[in-house]
Amino acid sequence: MIVTGVNRREILLSGLALGLTAVATMPKAQAATEQEAKDMVAKAIKLFGEQGEAALGVFNQGEAGGFLAGELYIVVQGTGPDAKVMASAADPKLVGIPLAGIADAEGDHFAVRMSAEATEEGSWFYYQWMNPAAGKVMRKKAWAVRYEGLIFICGIYE
Repeated sequence: MIVTGVNRREILLSGLALGLTAVATMPKAQAATEQEAKDMVAKAIKLFGEQGEAALGVFNQGEAGGFLAGELYIVVQGTGPDAKVMASAADPKLVGIPLAGIADAEGDHFAVRMSAEATEEGSWFYYQWMNPAAGKVMRKKAWAVRYEGLIFICGIYE
């Protein structure tokens, strides 16, 4: 279609203005909630109860497996002195890493602490970690539940 009698610059500027207006009026992504973190852990525990260790492979699929949604993602780690990361929906390259080798930006060995202190009822833990949705290190509040000798974790960023 050819438009006559209209300046090309005016068309470009009006298109740019329309695009900027659309971006400015788009709703901002909502931060995840504590309840959503708890629900993700419950969902992971349910799948693990049904599938056993095969569920770890599903967790490592991230979004495709249903265990990575924005800043929410499941992590499963072992317990004991030689415990390792068993699954990570946000970063499967962490699988197999000993918990003793994981520390946050402030040097806190939070994974070891979670392994020792998480309960079957669930507990909250705080540390600094990379938010995959924001692309920066932020304070994380993580819900951790002990189930069948493993720790299931999901958290929110503050």
